[in-house]
Amino acid sequence: MLIDSGLSVRELERRLASIGRKADELDAVFLTHEHSDHVSGVGPLVRRYGIPLYATEGTVRAGEKSLGRTAQCQLIRAGEPVRVDGLALEPYATSHDARESVAYVVRCKNRKLGHATDMGTVTSTAREKLKNAHVLLVESNHDVEMLDVGPYPWLVKQRIKSELGHLSNEACGNLLATVSHDRLKQVVLMHLSQTNNHPEIAYITALQAMGSHAPQMVLARQDRATELMEV
Repeated sequence: MLIDSGLSVRELERRLASIGRKADELDAVFLTHEHSDHVSGVGPLVRRYGIPLYATEGTVRAGEKSLGRTAQCQLIRAGEPVRVDGLALEPYATSHDARESVAYVVRCKNRKLGHATDMGTVTSTAREKLKNAHVLLVESNHDVEMLDVGPYPWLVKQRIKSELGHLSNEACGNLLATVSHDRLKQVVLMHLSQTNNHPEIAYITALQAMGSHAPQMVLARQDRATELMEV
């Protein structure tokens, strides 16, 4: 399964091939929200390969122009799990400047993966959903000082730092410190800004927040596929 795709079909195919996978192996695409960097490649992908698409009604309505015709779109709602083969996916509401944005908890047998990106603040619901996960995919979007002195317009900076924006390195660290436990095996830092962040700053901030418990930590890159990880 795939969560979001802002890449062209050709680029997605190239990146999947780099980790030994093919687009026609996808059983489902799940969307978090309608922003173009998350959905611009989804319409062509699901039409070309006949892949079922799952999204909230708000996301479908707000992203209608980008998504185009999606005959196999199945509507989902926060708090209502969906089963795809052996996976159970539960969307939960996020705080973001989108129509009906969600993130996901994914369960398979006795394993739990928690996904938390594109949220301006970590709500009590998000913390509760992410507890006891064996793997966490967490947004570490920006360094606040880099954002403040960076080239973005003032209004964009305020939007990013708002409760409907994105998680800073510090906010990511606070979340990890809150939900960390001794069975957490892997943490993937995601959605790092190329302009307002630096991988080493994000990595060190998260590592310090974890304290004595240090699971495997991976930084997802914008320009390449992350290597496959066994959960």
